[in-house]
Amino acid sequence: MKRLGMMLAATGLFACVHGVVCLGVLLLGAAAPHAAFGQFQAPSDEELRMTSDPDAPGAAAVYLYKEETDDDPHHFSTVYARIKVLTEQGKDLATVHVNYPRSFVFNMAGNSTNRMSSATQNYFDTPDVNHFGEATHLDPDNIFAHVEVSAVQGRTIHPDGTVIPLTGASADLLKIKRGADQFNEITFNMPGVEVGSVLEYRYQVRYDYRFQQAPLWQVQQPYFVHKARYMFIPTDQFLPNHASSAGVDTNAIIGLDGQIVTDIRLAPVLPPGKAVNKDALGRYFVDFTDIPPIPQEAYAPPLEAQVYKVNFYYTSTADAKEFWQKEMQGWIKAVERYTAPAATIKSTAVGVASGFDNPLDKAKQLYELVQKLNNTDISSDSPPIATGAVLQGSVEKVLERKSGNGEQIALLYLSLARAAGLNARPVRIASRNRSIFDSQILNADQLDAVVIGVTINGKEIVLDPGVKMAPFQTLYWPHAGAGGVAMAANGKVETVVTPLQDNQDNTVVRVGSLNISPQGTVSGTLKVGFIGQQALQWRQMALRTDAGLVKQELEGMIAAQVPDGIQAHVEYLSGLDDPNKQLVAGVTVSGSIGNRAGSRLILPRLFFDSKATDPFPVQDSRSLPVDLHYPAQEQEQVTYVFPAGFALQETPEDASMRWGENAAYQLRSKANANSITSARILARGFTLLGPSEYGKLRDFYDKVALADRQQIALTGPAAAPK
Repeated sequence: MKRLGMMLAATGLFACVHGVVCLGVLLLGAAAPHAAFGQFQAPSDEELRMTSDPDAPGAAAVYLYKEETDDDPHHFSTVYARIKVLTEQGKDLATVHVNYPRSFVFNMAGNSTNRMSSATQNYFDTPDVNHFGEATHLDPDNIFAHVEVSAVQGRTIHPDGTVIPLTGASADLLKIKRGADQFNEITFNMPGVEVGSVLEYRYQVRYDYRFQQAPLWQVQQPYFVHKARYMFIPTDQFLPNHASSAGVDTNAIIGLDGQIVTDIRLAPVLPPGKAVNKDALGRYFVDFTDIPPIPQEAYAPPLEAQVYKVNFYYTSTADAKEFWQKEMQGWIKAVERYTAPAATIKSTAVGVASGFDNPLDKAKQLYELVQKLNNTDISSDSPPIATGAVLQGSVEKVLERKSGNGEQIALLYLSLARAAGLNARPVRIASRNRSIFDSQILNADQLDAVVIGVTINGKEIVLDPGVKMAPFQTLYWPHAGAGGVAMAANGKVETVVTPLQDNQDNTVVRVGSLNISPQGTVSGTLKVGFIGQQALQWRQMALRTDAGLVKQELEGMIAAQVPDGIQAHVEYLSGLDDPNKQLVAGVTVSGSIGNRAGSRLILPRLFFDSKATDPFPVQDSRSLPVDLHYPAQEQEQVTYVFPAGFALQETPEDASMRWGENAAYQLRSKANANSITSARILARGFTLLGPSEYGKLRDFYDKVALADRQQIALTGPAAAPK
């Protein structure tokens, strides 16, 4: 079956997206806010009495008002919100999640996701390790700006007007949870929240003055918003009447290429008719009424590409082609320095590739080498390497210590491939589980992964050496069909989309033979095999945990697929540590499968799919595309061996259906004197579908589920009376 795919570009998903990564958060509750807060607003009688909202039927809560002001000249943001809690579920909003700015990290090799002011550059020239206090980690290679969350104020108002203030210093109220790879979460809890309460709070987020920070406004929330206002005051150089000294602006933002940042760009995804305005003071603002909640639809692509938002950023050029050319030139320069073929790299590449004349074989052998290294992205016994540190030192050190994160290992492969005489290049992409790349968004933060393109016999193949357990030429699904940028042979930047996969690339096969007793009990063994993405996921789970947990999880998955009353036990796993082999689970089966009625024994025609239902929920309308991550197919071939004296009452009809180039289904059975073998194939070739196709998708899978639930009847001696 050929690929039944839809290219990402055709879906209209190449929209504004912005990943939020927060590093090195420092909570300084004692610090005073930069600007005084105003008084809280008295709730109206109508707000206090409200038990439901006609504008948001069934809502657990609604925002009565939300406001955000981002003041970059003074390096702080203020957030204010008033929320009405309508149900028990709405009480979840008593925990306030602080949306503090994305991380700032500057790598001295040039790997930076943010622009620096001239004052910042001076700071890096003479770093002061005590600037932020003893708790702060600073080193000469990676400097982390710090974020201060302070001036937290709040109160809860009960329906009867009782006010419960939020008390305590900010440092005591705020809770920080540090996650892997420096992803952090800050929260505080509102007091005495009950159904019917109005929650009101403010907080301030301040960031280091050496960094300029253009905001991301997430306008759409999980709950309906009645009114909202957003304002952005850009850094001084973009404000009217900004003065410079002798024609030189000492506070101008300087890009990594040494050029002054000259423009503010914004990428709005807003409701029809809405636009960001700019006033005479140079401030950007927008007001909203009646913002619908973020759609909650199954199988949706990353919501960051869909929700209403405005992404601001500073740039040294307003031309997209020029921006990406400069961005990639700087990045490639750092990569070339990092991957320079030292003596160890050269000798290793020659030693591994020697004896292989075919370039494809050389590429495979080098791939096997780097796949054996400890990948700290998933290993449980190694601390993560900080984002931004990837281009420190050289790939030679990664090879020597036999360990690195995914990006470091990918670039090691690049260096080895080139040392072996292969034509290879790095490709920067936006992982599709995180965002959808848009070249018109002049922000390299979109690009979070590196894959390697190797040209063999005039054709480029794309490899994923930085993903542990990914077989040669198998891309981890977020890296397949992913947009990004790369440098062409002529030195010009080009936008790319990595290859999509075929349904055969991701296959689950279930085969075996089961013995049926006259009473309808079953015994036997089956094999369940995995190729592609599911095999990759199980293998990575084994590395993070152990094979025992993989067996346990597999048993749970199989239990959900087989008939009720069946016990399935995974006896062994083969190929768990070898991505080049099919991952196979050996399963023993026992339990009751058939219903005896006189001389008839009723069995499910299919062993694994007899409980099948349409996986796609009913929706009156669909607003978001359908994202199933990757094409796939399922194969089942299970034989029932009849008990002595029993025969098939009637051979079931074969079933076959096809939904254009999107999906196909086939079910066939072959009967012998004492057995019947049923074979099923369900192939899905698409990755993404537009919202308008959702009804057809449901219709196809409804028909599949109906066919899967068929039964067969065996006839034999009448059951002995009880």
